[in-house]
Amino acid sequence: MTRKAILLGLFFLFIPVVSFSGHLERKQAGSLGEFKFIQVSKKSGKPVGDWMSAKVPGDIITDLVNAGKLKHPYYDFNAKDALWVNDSDWLYESEFRLDAGENERVWIVFYGIDYKSQGILNNKEVFNHTGMFSRIYVDASPYLKKGETNRFQVKIFGLGNLPKSGSYTVDEILEQYVRRHTTKTQMSYGWDFAPELIGGGIWDRVELFKTGPAMLKDIGVRTKNTGEVNLELWIDSSEAGDAVVKVSVMPENFGQKKLVLEKGFPIKLNAGITKTNCEFQIPNPELWWSWDLGKPNLYRLDVEIIAGGKSSDRVSETFGFREIQWEQNPGAPEGWKWVLRLNGKRIFLRGANWVPPESMYGQLGEERYEKLIQMARDANINIFRIWGGGNRERDIFYDLADRAGIMLWQEFPLACIFIPKFPDDEAFLSLVEQESKEVIKAVKNHPSVILYSGGNEFDTQRNAVVVSRMRKAVLETDSERRFIAASPAEGDSHNWAVWHRFGNLLDYYADEHALMSEFGLQAFPAMSTLKKYISDDLLWPIGRVHIFHNLGRAKMMKYISAIPHEESLEGYVDASQKMQAYYYQRATEHWRIRKYRVSGTLFWQFNEPWPAICWSVIDYELVPKLAYERIKDSYNPLLIAADLAVRGWKPGDELVTDIYLVNDYDKKFSNLKIQAYTNGKLIGTWVNDAEPDSSVKIAELKTNLLPDAAAVLELFVWDKDKLVSKNFYDLEVYDPKPSDTLMRTVDKVVNEIGMGDKKKEKD
Repeated sequence: MTRKAILLGLFFLFIPVVSFSGHLERKQAGSLGEFKFIQVSKKSGKPVGDWMSAKVPGDIITDLVNAGKLKHPYYDFNAKDALWVNDSDWLYESEFRLDAGENERVWIVFYGIDYKSQGILNNKEVFNHTGMFSRIYVDASPYLKKGETNRFQVKIFGLGNLPKSGSYTVDEILEQYVRRHTTKTQMSYGWDFAPELIGGGIWDRVELFKTGPAMLKDIGVRTKNTGEVNLELWIDSSEAGDAVVKVSVMPENFGQKKLVLEKGFPIKLNAGITKTNCEFQIPNPELWWSWDLGKPNLYRLDVEIIAGGKSSDRVSETFGFREIQWEQNPGAPEGWKWVLRLNGKRIFLRGANWVPPESMYGQLGEERYEKLIQMARDANINIFRIWGGGNRERDIFYDLADRAGIMLWQEFPLACIFIPKFPDDEAFLSLVEQESKEVIKAVKNHPSVILYSGGNEFDTQRNAVVVSRMRKAVLETDSERRFIAASPAEGDSHNWAVWHRFGNLLDYYADEHALMSEFGLQAFPAMSTLKKYISDDLLWPIGRVHIFHNLGRAKMMKYISAIPHEESLEGYVDASQKMQAYYYQRATEHWRIRKYRVSGTLFWQFNEPWPAICWSVIDYELVPKLAYERIKDSYNPLLIAADLAVRGWKPGDELVTDIYLVNDYDKKFSNLKIQAYTNGKLIGTWVNDAEPDSSVKIAELKTNLLPDAAAVLELFVWDKDKLVSKNFYDLEVYDPKPSDTLMRTVDKVVNEIGMGDKKKEKD
């Protein structure tokens, strides 16, 4: 998805499963004490003002709101009043007591600090770090005060310490210079669905724990569906010597919680980092599947290292067995490999784009992740693209996706650089490689993660050196998952003819790419959400506050003008949600009917990070828009769909359309009863089978709509007495105006200049 509307191999790739770990659970791990924070003077470099209570994980802006120093940025224009926070340095502080005994080490691990930071333990610098997504390990043992309170400080540097442009350039005009020189959350600089809240802070968890001389720093679990497991270990040891790795495995979310493996492996440790491998076999493994093809079976792995005859460290995590294949799309240019096979079974991708669920991390709790993942599952979504302008999410997100059977496409934190390019100096390239590796390490053990991408919407040819460093990171860290240079690339499409170029459905239907990875339309959120975040005197008429909350006014007027509506906020909400639902329903069903010429659809976008007027189908308050309800039916693995013409109907008109039955399940349905209604009148009945993984025209429907009732079509599928699929079409909703020739030409030029010819991009 673009930041602003300024600019609009091989035939067969086989990838065996890689189930790696990023979330090492330590039962013995605690955290530092309560944090407090304070502003740091630019001139003196010393704290000024009063100490305030801080929440970790969290962010500076949320902490200032909680301390009463800022009005909440989500209301009206308040986000403007938070911009000063970006220019300041901030100091976080926590105190703790923990002693290291003989042959013990005390560790403090930061899983994410945004963005440039310095760590100080008892007045000694222990790290100076740049990068939002890196884990920072601190061996605190040499710095601790035995029997006394220890003080840990983290200094967060403001924008004054980030790269600056020395001249008035295109970068400055587009406000891109700092953004393209950093690998922090790109949307925090301001986006077309997010506010400018650059902020910073300790955004991910902090752990405090003790080990013996050897600490398990990272583990990887390479598996095959036949049960072979190659366990990779990275061990940080203070001394060389013999050790034993004890491994146990049991089912996590299926069957009985009984050990299926318990084994010891003798190893030799070096002083420093030791990498070693342990290989073993799990008998008759239960595979991990997406929810629509099977059960998302997971295993629990416990790893303990015995050094000097004593337990030195122990970690636990989950993993899964699954294999991925990417195949060439039939009739597509060479290299367009978007037909996915999961454990040998072909699967259509019914997906959405995921953006950070919060602009202010301090407000983000596990419950929000849980609700959003459940809403995705309820909408029959089987894959998310984790957009490159957002985050590597917290561990809970990936854990929930694993358990829900929802696949993930993980992008690295680069997005939307069109005319300029990313820096190519070694400092930036090293940073990109570092952060890419850390993103991979955080997610690589999750079987839900099936694909990496270098980021969103940038020219991979002009930025070839940056892409090469990301590719290097993948090859060295998780070589068996597929990597694509960027999206769009290699046959996927970001189709913004609708909305940004004022187009209509014909622009979607003309798209012959292999995967539709972005497309969408803005809609107003629920009235209750608007009233909560916009003051009564600003709600109506439409004005600056709506635009500040991301409304694309001219484009919105174009699309809602096609639907009769009241000139009121309620009228705009209703019309915009109807039009968004129309586009999402008709586009996804058009492409599903034509599977696997098109391998999948990922609409833009599922969620939103603040109360916006944007493309989401669920607003900030988690209230579904009408499009969400339509997607539930359009994404049903067993879809009944009308392949309607691009026109509108009125009461009494003749309706002629083909009816399709699409089955994404790997099972056959026999003697299904299909019924068609208009306003309660039965107008068609058929009995059909649905073969596994199929799309079949079952009938041509020809009828006259009722002259004195709304023009609607309802379809139902019954398996015996059980309703297994349904659909609803508001036939009066229609957008008659396609994009014109000029806009099509502009788009072609923008794509060639801005993002390069992706058809030439190779894996």
